[in-house]
Amino acid sequence: MHILLALVGVLTFIAVWYWRLRMITGAARHGYNAARKAAGRRRLPAPSHGRRTGLAAVHDPREAAAIMMLEVARTPGGTISDKRDAAIRAEMIDHFGFTPDQAEQLLAHAAWLTRQAPASRKIVEQMSRVVLAAPDMTMKDYDDLSSMLENVAVADGKVSSAERDLIQIWRNRAGLN
Repeated sequence: MHILLALVGVLTFIAVWYWRLRMITGAARHGYNAARKAAGRRRLPAPSHGRRTGLAAVHDPREAAAIMMLEVARTPGGTISDKRDAAIRAEMIDHFGFTPDQAEQLLAHAAWLTRQAPASRKIVEQMSRVVLAAPDMTMKDYDDLSSMLENVAVADGKVSSAERDLIQIWRNRAGLN
């Protein structure tokens, strides 16, 4: 009889610890999922949107603004100076509330989207439509974007007429003139 009681005790001990481990595993899984959900709230737009590719896939006004800043920065000679690159990142961090890593990710994505894009003028016109179509944008946001473009243009002290023209395209479309 004492052997039977010992066997029941061992089986009960194993069952209790098995149940405890399952509860701990479930709690850890729920905590992990909650952390992933909280981290995902500040995520950037996904690189692909269905069948659309290139600039047609852009629907986020932050992404469109990054592309516009990139085009203004590229205008003088097709390359971006270190000062202008830093200015774009600073504008995204200040105005979009991004971390440096998120700003880097968005800038890389914007460069990838515009790798085979048409002329800068057409890009700014197309991205202007994306920003203007965003439902929660205000005139202050439009003016802020204009300031962001101007800050990128003057980052290294040289502002060309082509850069002023690109900024003017945005200002005209947004009704800031």
